[in-house]
Amino acid sequence: MSDADIESRLDDIYAERIDCIEKITLHGKRPREIGYNARIPTHGPRVSDPVVRLRTSGGSHGISWSRLSLQEAEPLVGRTVGELFRLPEGCTEEGRNIDLPLWDLVARLLDMPLYRLLGARGSRRVPLYDASIYIDDLELDDDGAKRLFDAEVTSGWEHGYRHFKIKVGRGARWMDTDPGLRRDALVVKAVREAAGVEAKIMIDANMGNTLNTAMRTLELCADCDLYWFEEPFAEDRALNEALKMFIEENNWDTLVADGEFAPPPYFFDLVRDGWIDVVQHDFHALGLSWWRQTAATIEGWGGRCAPHTWGSYIERYAHAHFAASVANYELLEASPARVPGVIDDDWIMEDGCLVVPDTPGTGFDVEPKVFAEGLEVGGYRITA
Repeated sequence: MSDADIESRLDDIYAERIDCIEKITLHGKRPREIGYNARIPTHGPRVSDPVVRLRTSGGSHGISWSRLSLQEAEPLVGRTVGELFRLPEGCTEEGRNIDLPLWDLVARLLDMPLYRLLGARGSRRVPLYDASIYIDDLELDDDGAKRLFDAEVTSGWEHGYRHFKIKVGRGARWMDTDPGLRRDALVVKAVREAAGVEAKIMIDANMGNTLNTAMRTLELCADCDLYWFEEPFAEDRALNEALKMFIEENNWDTLVADGEFAPPPYFFDLVRDGWIDVVQHDFHALGLSWWRQTAATIEGWGGRCAPHTWGSYIERYAHAHFAASVANYELLEASPARVPGVIDDDWIMEDGCLVVPDTPGTGFDVEPKVFAEGLEVGGYRITA
């Protein structure tokens, strides 16, 4: 569909009214317990995803991740699509809490896949990484830890993943500093060996390092070809500059990724100046409209996108469309899980990539029976 065709249909689309908002929670389970990170104890095996469906006066619907409360939904029922969403920017301030369902709705109304509505500047083959390799080894000796993480990589491969991110920072809370650094390095080496030379391997310290321990971690893992170092420490101009200079002095290609947790007001100054390479603000919390604008801004600085997504399973559908629409996307954070009720028949995983379908909207929905059950157990429906 051409821009002119889209433009000719927008007045009718903007005039559609939201006459029903429904919300449920999907529940799923990961194949194993997820352990500690540098800051927080065990994350467990459970997945919970809030899902909002918008129904319009013309009989269309949009569905995606949203935490919209009943109180927030009440003033939105009866509003027109145009009051909540406008191209090219996306959601208005009033529509911010249903950003992802609105994008799905408008793409469906235009009968086009979301990535095409967004611009289709990237690849439909979106590489994933398994982000579920946590600190699961505190009670094990070195040999036991090696066996454990070999098994975790094998599990990731069985679920279709080819790239892996590893939690480090054991010395921040769970072990003494030096033994923690040595165990971090042992685990990274074990994962690299199990995953093979073609895999992208990332590490994530959840701000559990100092500058000195971050540099020591890189030295201990110098033969592991780390793709990026995520959240080494709280963002700080002097420390981030020193870390990047240290990486460059050693002729390593490792990127610095950050922005997930409480980024400071000057965060994007660090991206613009080259001290942070990969921006990782949360995808579902900030929304596609925010990320679309942000991706365009940082592209001009040479910055890359890899939004944080941990905790959600269904977010990957809208997220992958975003990835396929921008030229500066890196990797999509995900992890194996099973979530009953999801309809995603047009999606496939192939050679470690999620292939974005050409179906209208995001290509995601929920089985009617599961949605009806969700409305009865903790969900809501509000109509005009």
